[in-house]
Amino acid sequence: MKSTVAWVVGAILAFFVLLVIYLPANQVIGRLQLPSNITIYGISGTLWQGKAQQVDINGLPVANLQWQVKPLALLMGRLSLVVKGGNSRDPQAISFAGPVSTGLFSYQRIQASDFTLYLPVDSVLAQVSLPLPVNASGRFRSIIDSLDYDGQCKTLKGTGSWLNAAVAGTQGPIDFGTYTAALSCAQGDFVIQVKEPNMLGLSMQATVGNEFNRFAVDGQFKPAETLPEEVHQAARLFGQPQADGYTHFSL
Repeated sequence: MKSTVAWVVGAILAFFVLLVIYLPANQVIGRLQLPSNITIYGISGTLWQGKAQQVDINGLPVANLQWQVKPLALLMGRLSLVVKGGNSRDPQAISFAGPVSTGLFSYQRIQASDFTLYLPVDSVLAQVSLPLPVNASGRFRSIIDSLDYDGQCKTLKGTGSWLNAAVAGTQGPIDFGTYTAALSCAQGDFVIQVKEPNMLGLSMQATVGNEFNRFAVDGQFKPAETLPEEVHQAARLFGQPQADGYTHFSL
């Protein structure tokens, strides 16, 4: 009799274990209350290892999202997973890859490390108010060494780069070289700091609000003499150069 009961209990436990292991992702994620700025389409696979055809974040699409959950982190009340989205070889696509963790029952705190993000420049500039229209190309690449965000930026260490920087000119694309920035936190906000040398003689500090609802830039630039005259003419729209040749600006 005891062996029969043990077999029944074992079978029931095995059933629930298999049920959890092969739990369809669309049955769970479809019932989650996601942030209003996130929409997920075409979910397939299991909760532990699945994918989505597309995710829209603040209206920006990311194709082919894939994830793999680390089960042991659940024992500590954390949801830890490795995510990959988009195509890093497509210059027009948003893409990212790396490990991310958040609370099991609260998504406010997000931590990441060794995380890489690519953003098309034109998609980013569409979110920024500039004194004149800019038709720029290339991609922004961010390499996050460490990030701790819980409604505000607590810790951030990483670098950002503008790859294949170019702006459309009257005679064709104008090569602007390479730009590298340091990523950090200040008073809960995200900080992006660019320093010379670069072809624009650009140094600036951009601050992004902790809820991504504020954006401010302060800096200065002095275009290299080798850049076309139309670049120097456009630069005057930001103001007149000072005695040292630099034009200061705020956005």
